[in-house]
Amino acid sequence: MIQPWYKQFWPWFLISLPVTVMIVCGVIIYLSVSQGGVSMVVDDYYKRGKTINAIIEHVEEAQRRNISFEFTADNGLFTLKYASGQPEELSALRVFFIHATQDEKDFTRMLTVASDGTYRADIPEDIDGSWTITVEPFNEVWKVSEKYKLPKAELTKLRPLLYGV
Repeated sequence: MIQPWYKQFWPWFLISLPVTVMIVCGVIIYLSVSQGGVSMVVDDYYKRGKTINAIIEHVEEAQRRNISFEFTADNGLFTLKYASGQPEELSALRVFFIHATQDEKDFTRMLTVASDGTYRADIPEDIDGSWTITVEPFNEVWKVSEKYKLPKAELTKLRPLLYGV
């Protein structure tokens, strides 16, 4: 006696293949609609290129002026001091902390100089991870930027590098 089709293995196996594909497609479509807010296309690529060139010019200006810093970032305190290229008049500096993978952790500090020539600012205690530290003056004439693993308890050199611009 032959079993009815719905009691056999092969019809259900053949039906399950397209149903599985449809479920996976549905999940992919849902994820692309709900998570796909990042556009990989730049509307005005010429304007973006000019911006990158301006950033490169700022880093090259810091290299021409031989500007470098020494810093520590530990226990909720960030200290910064000129190692070379210190101007005659010390002005306020803007420091950007850009996390490598989590943009919600990014933050900026405006630093003023103390009487000993050191800049200080409070930073989050949980600063563990890979960060890009960027220092620029208030008038944005030059820019010093480098990547580090934080925290750093010892004095660490911060130089104007062009990678990652």
